[in-house]
Amino acid sequence: MDIVYLDQNKWIELAQVHAGRVNAEPIATLYAQLLSAVERGMVLFPLSVSHVLETSKRNDPVSRGHVAETQAKLSRGYVYRSRAGRLEVEICTTLHRLFGIKAPDLPPNWAIAHGFLQAFEPMDALIASPIEVQRIARINAFIDPADQYVDYIKNQDDARRRKAHSKLAASTMDLVSRIEARRARLTGESVDLRRRAYSVQLFVDHQDSFIRILNGLGYSLEELRAKGDRAMRSLIEDVPTLNVEAEMAARLESKTGNIYPNDVFDMQSFYTAIPYSSRIIAEKGAISRARQAKLDVRYHVALSQSLNDLLNVYPAR
Repeated sequence: MDIVYLDQNKWIELAQVHAGRVNAEPIATLYAQLLSAVERGMVLFPLSVSHVLETSKRNDPVSRGHVAETQAKLSRGYVYRSRAGRLEVEICTTLHRLFGIKAPDLPPNWAIAHGFLQAFEPMDALIASPIEVQRIARINAFIDPADQYVDYIKNQDDARRRKAHSKLAASTMDLVSRIEARRARLTGESVDLRRRAYSVQLFVDHQDSFIRILNGLGYSLEELRAKGDRAMRSLIEDVPTLNVEAEMAARLESKTGNIYPNDVFDMQSFYTAIPYSSRIIAEKGAISRARQAKLDVRYHVALSQSLNDLLNVYPAR
């Protein structure tokens, strides 16, 4: 089964067809093809945490509902797991390899989970407490995950929703400010140097996780250091989420012009989706940066900018 990631703007395009506002070709035929292909188990369009947040923040309740309904139909309530959940597995897998330990076998599409709550760290069954894991199982047993998502998006308390997104916008702008400060410090430097500097920061930020997982395997950071620089770099370069983040961030920060919150969301979306998708359809800038880094080649994912590229890929019966 193919796993396809759609940028939020692509979801909005499809929602226009779902809502009956657009019936022109080729997108009307494409939407019917995609619905049929999902029903037949040929393809799935999981949501990321960015999708949930972007859809939730739409202030018009009608259009918000249409987007959520479209996403629910094509995702069937599946999401990309939380960043923390993915990292737990990715780091552990890399350390198993570095120490010559057989890693546990992972099921196909292990990074895709049923139930939108699992896009968020506290409810990701890979890392959540046993009580939360049981709660997720009970919820999924009684309410279809696709219906859970639509109900959440449509029926949030509006005042709380607006307040939450106001806080998110403020924190995102703070992040953009920190990115701009780092850009200023590295003015004139190459993409490669930016990538290496960002990788060092990622290593520092995640060092506690590295040590905790190492200790759980019966090793120490000192034993990993003894294996040399290449082994240490592996904790960034061979951990897909961190590798994609470093590559995308270096190219984002080397571009001319201002950086905007949407650029940050694009980067988050790509380090979520690139390692675990068959195809990504997104905006030109992010696609270009991913291709420059040859992430499509490394992770065997097709990158494109238009929904039309899906036309007749999954023809209806």
